[in-house]
Amino acid sequence: MATVMQDASYLLERTDAARQALCKNLPKMEKHGQYFTSMPVASLMASMMDYPQRDIRILDPGAGVGSLFTACVQRICGMGRRPDSIQVVAYEIDDRFCADIDGSLKNARDACRSLGIKFTGDLVNGDFIRDYAGSSDVLSGGFTHVIMNPPYKKINVSSHTYGRLLRVGLQTTNMYSAFIAISRNLLDSCGQMTFISPRSFCNGTYFYPFRRDLLESVSLRQIHLFGSRTQAFSDYGVLQENVILSTKRNGTNREITVSSSSGPSEAITRRRVRKSDVVFDEDPLMFIHIVADEDGARISRDMRALPCTLADLGMDVSTGKVVDFRISGELRFSDEKGAVPLIRPLNIADGITRFPVEHKKHCNFIMANKRSRKLLVDNGSYVLVKRFTTVEQRKRVTASVWTPDEYGADLVGFENRINYFHSGGAGLPTNIARGLWVFLNSSPVDAYFRQFNGSTQVNAADLRYLRYPTRRQLAALGRSAQPGAGQDRIDGLVEGLLSRQVDT
Repeated sequence: MATVMQDASYLLERTDAARQALCKNLPKMEKHGQYFTSMPVASLMASMMDYPQRDIRILDPGAGVGSLFTACVQRICGMGRRPDSIQVVAYEIDDRFCADIDGSLKNARDACRSLGIKFTGDLVNGDFIRDYAGSSDVLSGGFTHVIMNPPYKKINVSSHTYGRLLRVGLQTTNMYSAFIAISRNLLDSCGQMTFISPRSFCNGTYFYPFRRDLLESVSLRQIHLFGSRTQAFSDYGVLQENVILSTKRNGTNREITVSSSSGPSEAITRRRVRKSDVVFDEDPLMFIHIVADEDGARISRDMRALPCTLADLGMDVSTGKVVDFRISGELRFSDEKGAVPLIRPLNIADGITRFPVEHKKHCNFIMANKRSRKLLVDNGSYVLVKRFTTVEQRKRVTASVWTPDEYGADLVGFENRINYFHSGGAGLPTNIARGLWVFLNSSPVDAYFRQFNGSTQVNAADLRYLRYPTRRQLAALGRSAQPGAGQDRIDGLVEGLLSRQVDT
């Protein structure tokens, strides 16, 4: 028996050797958006499900070389109480990997047979979405388990894939969310599903329908976050922040395990939290908040206790309207009669707006005329936030203030890669703008923002989602810190405000 168990324990190691060989010999998988799952990640994902059924049916809808279903089979073989049968359905669209999947299925069958477990392995070299839309027999009946690393790729709205999804009632332009939604539908009444994907679905209005449908049809059991953005798929240079979710259909759990580790092979910390701490009861957008430690939980409580929304403050935040290529004929490198400032992300640095900034490619001005007028706003005091940040940047939310004193003009333009805070389309009182600048540039705001936003993009909807101090509190912050104030000064002011808010 010791020899049998040793054979089963090496299942995933043999599959991972095939994965590593393919990583060296094949280019990146941009065509299908595929990134193979490493052995530590596969083992972690398999461990996030339990396997109480006598007959287990596993779906791996983007099998690659078979790492994920192999991790499940290896874990099942190591249990004290084993099932009577295991069936694996492995989908893979790229026929280059089929030989490796066949090898993984054969190894799994041999290990199960030696333990008295009936094993059936079905490899489908085909299009998972097409077969689901066509009611393929192999996808009929409920699966007890789904484990997947879905492809990371956009879906063109003019493609056959998009049309097939519409015909089965799914509307998405992301391949990974399509795979998750379909797989959820294929679970049996108490089936479990674990997947690794970008965190982008956890927030924002675009993914709200997907989030709503997912959270209303399954319960969250465990969420795992990697502290390092680069380590989950280090072989491929993938930089987006990934999350692992383990779910159960028709589950009723009121608590969720939130776990984290620096990388797939590093020590894991776990904490149990209420479901309402992950998806707030009062949140109509159903953002998913991932809070890895108690410090993060304190920041979440403090930020949620703030009294105001932007609407309460009589403010809003919008995305700049100027898109270069659409109005290129009106752009100017230097000032001339009829030109007004055009503010871009390169003008925002270290919390300060610098204008003009000489650049070989980017113009500093835009002509104010009949064609461009609707893209411009009256010159005033606005708070500006970059929409896109880089992986290397220390802070996600980076804000600056634009005031009429920066450059004398009646109008100003904000480029599309900038969000700007305003009041009914006009500027803010300068002291309020400076206070908002202090608040947004603080470490507590940045830390809270990262709990629900896992991308490098800062959307207006996400800034609208935050809660804010009162106008009086913002004005006090603005009087207490001058432009260019250091991070310690900013953090001290905001942390003091938050602590007083909680005390009251």
